[in-house]
Formats: sequence, C-alpha cells, structure tokens
Amino acid sequence: MTQSLIYEDFLKAINHQQPERVPVNVWNTRCNLVRVPGAKNLLDYYKNVDIKLKSQVFPLEHFEDCLILPGVWPDYGVVLEASAFGSPIRWDEDNPPHAMNYMESLNDFKKMKQINPHEDGLMPQALKEYAYMLKNLDKKLVKKLDYLDGCALVTGPLEVAAATLGHSKLYIDFYDKTALVEEFLEFITEGIIRYLKELEKIAGELKLVSMIEHCPGQITPDQFEQFAVPYISRIYQEFPNAIGLYHNEDNVNHVLSRLPAFGAKIWHCGDVDLAQAKEAIGGKMTLMGNLKPIEVLMKGTPNDVTEASKKCLETMAGNGGYILCSGGGLAPGTTLENVNAMVQAARGGK
Repeated sequence: MTQSLIYEDFLKAINHQQPERVPVNVWNTRCNLVRVPGAKNLLDYYKNVDIKLKSQVFPLEHFEDCLILPGVWPDYGVVLEASAFGSPIRWDEDNPPHAMNYMESLNDFKKMKQINPHEDGLMPQALKEYAYMLKNLDKKLVKKLDYLDGCALVTGPLEVAAATLGHSKLYIDFYDKTALVEEFLEFITEGIIRYLKELEKIAGELKLVSMIEHCPGQITPDQFEQFAVPYISRIYQEFPNAIGLYHNEDNVNHVLSRLPAFGAKIWHCGDVDLAQAKEAIGGKMTLMGNLKPIEVLMKGTPNDVTEASKKCLETMAGNGGYILCSGGGLAPGTTLENVNAMVQAARGGK
C-alpha cells in the first residue's frame, strides 16, 4: 500500500466511511521518537529549524503506511501563544519550554494590546520557520499526504489564559469575574486567529488546523459550555475548509457527548473508553488514540503493542471514524520497534 492510498483511507475515516485499512498515526511531537543527526538535546530541536523539520518527517521515511499528524509546523510546544501575550519563557536543555505566569490579576489584561504575530513573542520566529519548512519540505511527501504543506497547530484559548494568569486564578475568576473572563478569552481567541491567518498567508489556505487544549478536562460541564465551546469553536469556524483536530488526552467523560460542539473532525484522545466514546460521538468525530504512551508504547514489548493495537482495532475498526495512535504524545525512549509494531498492526486491521 502506498502513502497516497493511506491518505485516501484517512479521508474515508474522517468522513465515517469504511477505509480499506484503518489509518495509523505517529504523533511525533517534540523530537521524542528519535534524535536526528545534529540534535544533542531537546533544546536543539526547538532552536534549529532543520532539525525540527527532519524530526517531524522522520516517521514517513522510516515506516510504511503511516500518517503524521499534526504534520509539519514550527513547533514550540504550548508556549508560542503565551509568549506573544507576554509570558516569559523558560528554556531547558532536555525539557519542553515552559511559559511563566506573569499577570497579577485578570484586570491586567485591560492594559494589554492585541498581539501582532510579526512582532510579539516567539511568533515572528515561528512565521519565518514555517516559510522555511514549507520551502524545504520534500514535495514527494506532500504528494503522498496532501495536508502536509498546510498544517497549523495552536494552543487553545483556555490553556493560553491559564499559562499567562495561572490555572488557579483563572478557575477562581470563573466565579468571581465571569464577564471579564469571557472578555479575556475573546481577546486571546482573536489573537490566535490572527496568528493562524498569518500562517495561511505563507501556506495558502490551511488544510489542517490542530489545537492542544487540556483545560476542558479540569472544569465543570457548565463551565465547559460557557468558557470552552464558544471560543474553541470560533477558531475552527474561521477555517471551514481545514480539517480540525482537537488534542486532549485528559479524562473528559463528564463532557464527552458535547465535544463535537467544537466543530473539529478529529479528537486525539487518551484516558477514555473507546467503546463508550464511539457510542457517544462516533458518528460526529473521528477518534484518534488511545494506546497508552508509557505503559504500552514505551515500556511494553512489540508483542504488547501488537496486542493492545488489535484490541483498539477490534473495538473501533468498523464504519470508519477511527485512527490508531498513541493516546497523547510519544514518551521519550519509545523504541522504533514498538512504533513499527503499532503501524504493522494497523496494516492488518480491517
């Protein structure tokens, strides 16, 4: 099977049609799968755009019949947007960058100006890197996976708000400063959309918009409806022709049936019962996951991975709507043999 057929199966899966074979995705963020030549540590990945590009496309060059979602993008973990909104960034040699809370109170947001992606935080560098990555991306890979030259990944508005203000302050303000929280989230949402539109000027119309947003796993159903749905959905709505991907491996069973309200086609899931999720939203969102990244993919044997993959496929393979993947990002130290076992299991799954 060629990658072009894998892409056809990907489109069938996200449109809830029966693919020839269940697609399998390698969620290879943060250079966790392999240290490509020149990368002594994780900091080299974030600081060197050539290493970043080589790391992201590595699975396509070493495994047959796999996808790479979220694709090719200027990866700065979850700190890019927070940096543009004023958060200082802490850099470590072998840990992802960390955005530091800096707002004393939510009232500080009233003094902020809307971001300019060409001037603020890490965004100017990210835009330059994106142009460079697309210029140097092997066109043969784009021919195999059509979305590769139009990928974008952002951190969701709640997660950006929590990075700048602090989770505890934000969640208290849900009760004490409700209207101001809504204003702040609207402000952040507008900034995220501005950044995505600048990426679109570089790539042309975006084909895939992915969002990392874990906060819905930490709030009540009512807060989910008030503070998550309106802002997350607005971002996806701004790019109606792009495939929307929502990444959250937290436990969201308390809002499971409402996740389709975001408007994303794919949910990259982790701590969820796949059969329960399929029953609740299987006709509305494609589920992607949920092999345990540490217990199975990092610590298990290839046979363990194969057996766990088969269980996922047995539950989810019928009628499309499923992509086999790790339930979250790959853990550092995951072997190529174990990733290949996941890929091979999907190749044999119907």
